[in-house]
Amino acid sequence: MTWTISAGEETMSSTKSKVVVAVLVFVTCLACYFVTLAPSITWQHDGVDSGDLVTAAYTLGVAHPPGYPLFLLLAKTFTLLPFGEVAYRVNLLSAFFAAAAATTLYWTALLIQPDESVGERKLVIAAASALAFGLSSTLWSQAVIAEVYALHAFMVAAILLLATAFRSTGERRLLWLLGLALGLSLGNHLSAILLVPGTLILIVRRQRARPAALLEMAGFVVLGLSIYAYLPLSSMQNPPVDWGAPHTWSGFWWTVSARIYSDYAFGLPIAHLPARIASWLSLLGHQFTWLGLAVGLAGVWELCDSDREYLAFTLTWFVIVVIYSLAYNTSDSYVYLIPSYLVFGLWIARGASFLLRDLVPWQTIRRDRPSTGSRLERLASLSILALPLLLLGANLRALDLSKDTEARDYAVQVLADTPSDAVIIADTDAHIFSLWYVRYVEADEPEAAVVAKGLFHYQWYRDTLTRHHPEIYVPTGEDDPYALLFALIDANLPTRPIYLTDPDDLILDRYSHSRVGSLYRLGVKG
Repeated sequence: MTWTISAGEETMSSTKSKVVVAVLVFVTCLACYFVTLAPSITWQHDGVDSGDLVTAAYTLGVAHPPGYPLFLLLAKTFTLLPFGEVAYRVNLLSAFFAAAAATTLYWTALLIQPDESVGERKLVIAAASALAFGLSSTLWSQAVIAEVYALHAFMVAAILLLATAFRSTGERRLLWLLGLALGLSLGNHLSAILLVPGTLILIVRRQRARPAALLEMAGFVVLGLSIYAYLPLSSMQNPPVDWGAPHTWSGFWWTVSARIYSDYAFGLPIAHLPARIASWLSLLGHQFTWLGLAVGLAGVWELCDSDREYLAFTLTWFVIVVIYSLAYNTSDSYVYLIPSYLVFGLWIARGASFLLRDLVPWQTIRRDRPSTGSRLERLASLSILALPLLLLGANLRALDLSKDTEARDYAVQVLADTPSDAVIIADTDAHIFSLWYVRYVEADEPEAAVVAKGLFHYQWYRDTLTRHHPEIYVPTGEDDPYALLFALIDANLPTRPIYLTDPDDLILDRYSHSRVGSLYRLGVKG
């Protein structure tokens, strides 16, 4: 008896296989993130902002500029999960979207492999490259904490998939989705603007998008950007975390433009650039191992020979993102490189396809025994899975935050050491944001008022303090920051205890003080 398979059945089987592998990629990444997930807010992996982001999401407030409305709305949804600490639930959001980013890369990797590639080999190569990205150290580090970069990775991956699919089909609906994804991505992280030049190059060069279609796409970008309407709507509800008070136009622009960080962009001194470049090269090798780096460069070589249009698209993304990250003058700017690693994951897929298809003459292997060549081809195809396995071994323990409670423990101890009528003048983002989290998210009873020293010179911040802590005197005026702090301390010290989280010589020289745990309690100098 002979069996025949129709073209429809074969296509259905192929689609089912692709979906099954996609699920495996997602579950594998999510499982790795889950077992290494931080149980609360954290200071590790440059996650100091987690306290601010979780508190703003939980209270439906406004996080630090540019406000991150998309992240906050999605994070609020995750806080409704019926298990774990609130911060843990938001950490799960990062894990979910990091795994989704890797899975989206898998679908894109399937699209860019040459048509003549064997179906089974395509699946293995796409899965391996997606897992290599998903298990790379920088993405993994952000997948286990409450930060915006895992969601940013997913949005970038979605833009990459939509742009690649439009290149293949020219469907106008894909342009609409591409515009919407770009607008929403800007609602999560402004660095998504770096993707626009490369994306436009791809669209225009294909000559499939006429002016009317581009205008429609721009309309969908604006629709995605409408997510920023959340900021003034939230601010009007007077949340305890309300950066910039964006219910006013000046406050909205101050927040959305991220003006307080403008000096960092392209602010790296030229003298530091060689060291930063050397660090980047080392970090790139660390993301994918030197084996993955070699395969990715082979992919660039192959694209240069066979598909320069797609190379121009991806290389534009890669170069612009790298330049911006290298020139951004902060120690944590390496997280901005995640979109470049996404692109490199695609290059790995193309390089692996090239190496397995063109450099190994399968047709000459044991012509008298074709099955031998087939088995060897399968074995060679599966060998690409060594790359994510190497990354798994290198990163599983190194990035594990499952026991990290330092940030929350600090804030719990500080509030335990201070009476409920106290004023805590907090310095450094780590201490301020951790105290905000425990004070506004976890506390069941009234706790001490937390004053962010670095924000106290902003009138909008003092207005927020006045609304949420009417029991303390908050000075007004446009005096210098220390004059305002001294006015705060002088007015409240006779009636309530005041503490500093960190030493400040100008304050400690003016007032008597004593140590209480990690804090400094202020008093009137005799």
